[in-house]
Amino acid sequence: MPKTEWEAPIELNSSAKADAYLERYQKAIEPYKDQCIGSYVFLWGQKQERTPTWYGIFLESGEETESVDVMHYIWNGQWPENRTPRLDSFLLEGKTAYDNVYLEPGKMYSAQVASTDPDGDALAYKWEIMPESKDLGDGGDFESTPEAIPGLFEGEPAAEAPFKAPAESGAYRLFVYVFDGKGHAAHANIPFFVKE
Repeated sequence: MPKTEWEAPIELNSSAKADAYLERYQKAIEPYKDQCIGSYVFLWGQKQERTPTWYGIFLESGEETESVDVMHYIWNGQWPENRTPRLDSFLLEGKTAYDNVYLEPGKMYSAQVASTDPDGDALAYKWEIMPESKDLGDGGDFESTPEAIPGLFEGEPAAEAPFKAPAESGAYRLFVYVFDGKGHAAHANIPFFVKE
């Protein structure tokens, strides 16, 4: 994956990951069904590995991501009865994770997520800011999850989130989670760097 100027890896959002699952299946497995015994998805579990959402297809709280919908579709030939929210865009001050976002300590900023639900379910939001992980393992080694920093967001969680940048300089990550109330969630994050 690409990295920011300060070497933070950029994670695909949950919808982009689901799209990749489907595309790879349709290109590399489906055309060769006469030569392929089957396929599987390795369930890595839910744990911190660069981020708490990088490899898992379920959130720590148990919600399914859109990748589970895609697997249901591939293996059953139809989509599940209730689908996961789709993440359409995620911006921090109008910038994406690929834009090397720098913020000033203690200054107010705003993030926006656009998400749709295929079933029209009401959506709920959760926002977090964590320091960038410094406990980096290899090949599935245990990594500790950074603690979310409390008290940075203003108002009730919604699709737009005004927040105060952390007071200390350094690398951080802004996370958003979008829930449908039916056991499904979308997620995304943007790494950013706080400096004077």
